[in-house]
Amino acid sequence: LLTPLEKEILIFLFENKTIKKDYLLENIIKIKKETETKTAESHLTRIRGKLIKIKSEIQIKTKEDIFYLDY
Repeated sequence: LLTPLEKEILIFLFENKTIKKDYLLENIIKIKKETETKTAESHLTRIRGKLIKIKSEIQIKTKEDIFYLDY
């Protein structure tokens, strides 16, 4: 099961196909983008793991500071 925050991130990705790390931090996770943290990556890692568990062909990939769906 996805947490409410993981669900919000995944829905945003499905609707927009990409998300910039700064946008994810400030508008979804609700922390300042200047804060040095790996929380965005941690959330995405957990979502990736859950997608693998259900044998989904959907992948979340990263290029620089942009996360995007690949399916």
